[in-house]
Amino acid sequence: MLKSCSVFLHIVLIACANQTQKKTSIQSGNDSSASISNPSVKSAHTASIPVIGEDDTIYIGHMERNKLYFKSVKEYAEKGKDRMENIYRQPLPDATAYFMLQKQKLIEQRKKSKYSVKQPNIPAGWEQPYSIEFDTEHAEIEYRYGDMDNLGYGWPAGFTPFSGEHTPRHDYPFYPEPDDLPGTDRIMVISGYEYDKATYSKPNKVDGYTKSTERPYNEPQDLELKYELGGRKVQNALLQLFLDDFQPATYQSKFRVWINNREAIWINSYLNELKQGGPIGKLLSIQVLPEFLQEVETGILKIRIDGPDTNAGDGFGIDFVRLLINPIKIPVSSVEGKVVHSKTKAPIENAMVKISGGREVQTGLEGKFSISNVPLGMIVIQAAAPGFKNNKLVESLQLKAMTGLLIKLEPATQDNLAEELQEKGKLDLYGIYFDTDKAVLKPASEKTLKQVLQIIRNHPDWQLEIAGHTDSEGDAVYNQDLSSKRAKAVLDWLGKEMSGTSNLLSKGYGATQPVADNSTVTGRSLNRRVEIKLIK
Repeated sequence: MLKSCSVFLHIVLIACANQTQKKTSIQSGNDSSASISNPSVKSAHTASIPVIGEDDTIYIGHMERNKLYFKSVKEYAEKGKDRMENIYRQPLPDATAYFMLQKQKLIEQRKKSKYSVKQPNIPAGWEQPYSIEFDTEHAEIEYRYGDMDNLGYGWPAGFTPFSGEHTPRHDYPFYPEPDDLPGTDRIMVISGYEYDKATYSKPNKVDGYTKSTERPYNEPQDLELKYELGGRKVQNALLQLFLDDFQPATYQSKFRVWINNREAIWINSYLNELKQGGPIGKLLSIQVLPEFLQEVETGILKIRIDGPDTNAGDGFGIDFVRLLINPIKIPVSSVEGKVVHSKTKAPIENAMVKISGGREVQTGLEGKFSISNVPLGMIVIQAAAPGFKNNKLVESLQLKAMTGLLIKLEPATQDNLAEELQEKGKLDLYGIYFDTDKAVLKPASEKTLKQVLQIIRNHPDWQLEIAGHTDSEGDAVYNQDLSSKRAKAVLDWLGKEMSGTSNLLSKGYGATQPVADNSTVTGRSLNRRVEIKLIK
C-alpha cells in the first residue's frame, strides 16, 4: 500500500564506494564506477556517444546539438560514405565522424562571432540514460529508463516531474541524443498512419508531430527495461510514464500497449482517453495488474506503445519510464466524486469506478466514491454501470485533495453504444447477466441484447467479435471454458433473432484480459463482462 507524503524530492545517485547500508546497490548509465553484474543489462544501455567537448556547452545548445547529430546521421545514410568523402575531401568512416566535422565548423564560426548559448536546466544525475536503486524511500526497487530531461528542453527551476504539474509548452520537432534509449526523447507516429498529403488538410487527422517528421525516423520503438531484482520478491509494481502529446481523443487514434508481447488491455483504456495537446508533458501512473507481475519478475519489460489499427497521424513522445517495484512512499493524494444520471442528475448506486494508478471502488447510496493514495499527475477516472454508457474524466492531480468531481452517465441506447463501438473499437457490456457458474442468460439481459441486435442490423457491414471474460477466481481452464460458452450463448441468442450471423464470431478469453484488479471486489466485477469488438 502506498503511503502519502507532502514533500517529494527525487534524487538519482551515482554508484560510489561509500554507499549507505540502506541503498544496497545503485547503478546509473554513463558512470564508470557503476557496476552491473548482469551482462544483458549493461549491453542494453550502452551507446556509442560522440566525443563531447567543453565547447559544446558554450557554443552549441543542447537541443541544437541533438538536431545536428540527427541530421548528420540522416544525410550520411542517404548519401553514403563514398559520396560524403568525395564532397568533403577527407576520410569520413561513419556518421559520427561527419557529425564531429559539422559540429567543429559551427563552433569555429561561433567562436569568431563570440556567440554563446545557455544550456537547459537538468539537475545532476537526471541526465543519466538509466538508473536503478534498491531499498529507497520510495520502493524496494526504483528503476528509471531514459534520462529525465523533458525531451531535451530541460525543466523550469524547482520543477519535479513527480509533482503532478505539466511542463511548459515546448517547440517541435525535437531529436534524440546519441545516448537516448530506444523509445525515449524522440517523436514517434503510430504505425497505422499512412503518409498521404491529402490527409494533411483534413481536420483532426494529422498533428504537428506527424507533419514535422518522416518515416522511418518516427517509427514507434519498444521501451526495453532491463534490471536486476537483487533477490527481492515482486509483490506489486507501479509504472510511471512521462508522456508528451498523446491525443487519441482528438485524432481518434487507438493506442495499444504490449508488455513482453502480451497486450495490456487495461493500459489501453487509460491511454485512449488522453488529450494532452500543447505540446506538454505530464506523468501518468499505472498499477501493474497481478496477472502481469510475472513479467516484472523476469527482470525484462519490453513495452510497446503503438496504434497499428488506425490511420490517424497522432505523434507522441516519452521522456522516461519509472518502474517502482514494491512501492512504499510516493507523492499521492485523494479523489472524491459522484456518479449521476446525465439527465435527471439522480445518483447512481453501485456504479463501478476505477482510476489510473489507484484502486477500484463502487459508489454508495448517494452515488459517491472516494479513492485514496492516488499518485500525482494525469489521472483517468472511468465509471460504468449496467444500463448506462461508460464515461470518464481526465484530470490533473496535485497534492491538494480533489473533491466534487461529477461523472455523468448517459442511459445506454443503440445509438450511443454504436458511437462508442465505432470510436473505441470495442464495448464493455455490464448489462448481460448469467446464472452463477453457467452460460444461461438471465431475462434481465434482454434490454442490452436487443440494443446489440439493433446495432448489428444498422451496420450489416461490420465484422464483430463477441468476447467472454471472467475474473480470476477458480480454475483457469474452467474459466476459459465458461467464458467461451457465455460468448457462444450471446451469439446463439442473436442468431435466433437474425437471418444470419456470418459477420459475427464468439470467443472466450477466461481471465487472460483483465481491465481491473482481480484482488478487489469491484475489480472482479469489472472483469466479468461481455465485450463486443469491431474487427473491421
